Amino acid sequence: MLLCSLMALDHPVGAQIPIPAPGEKVLINKGWIARRANEVRIDGNRLTSTPWSSEGWMPARVPGTVLTTLLDNRLFPSPEYSMNNELIPDIYHIGKDYYTFWFVTRFQSSATPQGRHVWLNFRGINYKADIFLNGKRIHTDTHEGMFLRKQFDITDYLHGQGENVLAVLVYPPDYPGNPNGGQGGDGMIARNNTMQFTPGWDWIQPVRDRNTGIWDEVSITATGDVRVLHPYIVTKVPGVRQPDGTQKDAIVKTTVEVENLSDAVQNGTLVCETNGTKLTQSVSLLPREKKIVTLKDITVKQPRLWWPNGIGRQELYDMQISFTQAGKTSDQSRLRYGIREITSDKCPDTGGRRFFVNGQKIFITGGNYIASDWLLRLSPERYRAEIRYHAEMNVRMIRVWGGALLERPEFYDLCDEYGILVFQDLWGSGDCNGAWTDPLKLESRERRWEYPDNHRLFLASAEDQVKMIRNHPSLCLWCGANEWPLAGDIDKTLKNELFPRLDPERLFASYSTDTLFTRNTIGDVGDGPYGIQEPEWFFTFRSTPFNPEAGSVGTSEIESMREMMTEEELAGFPRQGTRRIHPAWMYHKELGYNGHIERYGTVTDIETYCKYAQAVNYTQYRSFMEGWASHSWEWYTGILIWKTQNPWTSLRGQMYDWYLDVNASLYGTRKGCEPLHPQYNIVSRQIELVNITLNRYDRLKLTAQVYKTDGTIAWEQTESVSIDANTVKRLFTVPEPPDVQGVYFLKLTLSNGDKPTSPNIYWLTTKEKDFSGLATLPPSPQIVKANIKQTGSEYTATLHLEAKKQISFFNRIKVFDRETGKRILPVHYSDNYITLMPGDQQDIRLDFSTSIPAERIQIVVDSWTNSRVECHSVFR
Repeated sequence: MLLCSLMALDHPVGAQIPIPAPGEKVLINKGWIARRANEVRIDGNRLTSTPWSSEGWMPARVPGTVLTTLLDNRLFPSPEYSMNNELIPDIYHIGKDYYTFWFVTRFQSSATPQGRHVWLNFRGINYKADIFLNGKRIHTDTHEGMFLRKQFDITDYLHGQGENVLAVLVYPPDYPGNPNGGQGGDGMIARNNTMQFTPGWDWIQPVRDRNTGIWDEVSITATGDVRVLHPYIVTKVPGVRQPDGTQKDAIVKTTVEVENLSDAVQNGTLVCETNGTKLTQSVSLLPREKKIVTLKDITVKQPRLWWPNGIGRQELYDMQISFTQAGKTSDQSRLRYGIREITSDKCPDTGGRRFFVNGQKIFITGGNYIASDWLLRLSPERYRAEIRYHAEMNVRMIRVWGGALLERPEFYDLCDEYGILVFQDLWGSGDCNGAWTDPLKLESRERRWEYPDNHRLFLASAEDQVKMIRNHPSLCLWCGANEWPLAGDIDKTLKNELFPRLDPERLFASYSTDTLFTRNTIGDVGDGPYGIQEPEWFFTFRSTPFNPEAGSVGTSEIESMREMMTEEELAGFPRQGTRRIHPAWMYHKELGYNGHIERYGTVTDIETYCKYAQAVNYTQYRSFMEGWASHSWEWYTGILIWKTQNPWTSLRGQMYDWYLDVNASLYGTRKGCEPLHPQYNIVSRQIELVNITLNRYDRLKLTAQVYKTDGTIAWEQTESVSIDANTVKRLFTVPEPPDVQGVYFLKLTLSNGDKPTSPNIYWLTTKEKDFSGLATLPPSPQIVKANIKQTGSEYTATLHLEAKKQISFFNRIKVFDRETGKRILPVHYSDNYITLMPGDQQDIRLDFSTSIPAERIQIVVDSWTNSRVECHSVFR
């Protein structure tokens, strides 16, 4: 396919880019065009200095990749749909030249003020690049490395009152690797300093260009002769604190690098302002000197502390650090931080790593996060939806997995805001780096132990990325790699020099199952398993004390499935006892439900398959988290699900899908992770009360009720209970109802005074794993109404559900555009997949954003035995 066959474009008129004030930045994200490098007959010097035709060039996505630019220009169909990814040439087969591209933009700039330095900043290029501006190559060495920011002083290259032409020649990774079906393909991708999943994994197909491109933001900044770089904030919170009440003092410690760009001595004042406190310190810098300045400690009275999700509030402070000379600001840095102190130890009882926040031990629940999008179409809006989903799951930690990337600062901003602790891997994985013998790998284990090829680049990249995110209060610990340590000299340097120098307050583990982190009690590399389990398994199998990854299923709702595959492909859904399955299901990495779906009845169509799969998803993940919680602090200090999301249209391990639509896994996880939670131990048949908060609760009322399918109560018991913080209390046993054949329900309700929590409702059966009786539930007339408040494009709806005389089972709320039938996504629900006993009612909050007129918003409820019900909506 020749790019020059595209219609010629008028070369874009350069946008006006003002020279920003110190501490500000201007993004260069518009007006880019691109073309394959071997089709461009002039070099970068001429490309940025002489007139040339734009014929054959195409609009480019920056930030973005070569492939996203090709997709935006409709040169290939969407690779997320069906098996379309097979229509895109893979770099391994077609050659690197196919994905080696020029990216060019023009811009106008104002004159550079006297004494200013103008900087061109790249926050991420994959993999190599040569950069030209106005006829000059602006660097002496070709840029290399996906995870290395670059800044160039372009003051002398800039046309201050004319047009500027910027051109970037981007090369793919040196070793793209063979996408042969292995984890990371043949492993050669790990010889580069780049993300390892791009040749494919057991949950994703290959990224055909290996994400070659200017994948993160490009910006212009300006400073005086002295730059302010890499501030580092450490907060100390002595003692054991509570989330509420009077607080003792906390300490804020700050260091910052300052650099003299000139050939003369520079004198000035370093100014730090935060929380009403202003510190000043005189600084003198020799010519070209760079040094670290330590500021005076700040004592904070009555500090507003930062706590993890479900423990307390996420209070955040602003800080501004500037360097001034003769009343003028040379440079400044603005940042946000939280006052908290995280420590950890190896729990002597369990052998798992135990984390303390502000002196309080925290039971860790969480999930593994790969990347927001497999083609790196990243945005603050998408990040916000994803991190909010994790907060809504009631989890406390995200592990940013080592086969992908260190996420962008906007990701960590949102983890700060929502109270999600971050377990941060660097870029490495045992699959590629030699944890075991693998016939699909091209090179030996011994050779793979030495990956990547350029150790100096890896360490430089690690230093840069650590400095980029280390001030985030959500950042909990560093990990060298997934399941296996990095090359010996890299690991040693990270452990003994880099982290002690750059971030000594945080734990560093060499790899995710390091004995420093957990005790391996299950063999192999000490994590997993990754398939569907019986609910009983989660209560009886003793896993590692802090398992960094154990996973299961995650089929999407029917609407997502129809956006993922053709009707013919969907009709080939997996069937129990047969190998009849359409290849597209395997292409999208279907994990297999091992007969669990058919326990709900005969599956004759894709709608039924997806409906039953959601019931399995809910039960699977509620049991998952309840089983671990049942043994919290006795066997376990934490558990991270593999995975909570997918960057592609995969059919395993996800609470929400690539389209940002939720499935029942999210709400099963949410229920199982409630901080104060009544639950049913399916093995012992006991009621347990789990308290993973920091509070003691007295005189709680816990009620258990067994319902027959006709809605009558067969048995009930109420007990008054008190419970200490961070404990599990085992209570009474629930008898199996003697006169029930098949399905029945168990409803648990916990009340604290007049404040009942949302109930925890189980569907159980007297017949071995047979839930087909749910289909015989009588239709349940419901009262469904919604009050919707609109603020611009933001909507908040309060949906009222009420059951009358029958059980209303597994109500799934969805939001559509009435005119097109398309879903409105993402939607944040305070609860979903809701079961109501006779007479129950529940209010559910929905938050979403849409630009369509309000009258086109349609809120519906799908339940197990009822036809779809549309909510009567009242707009306010």
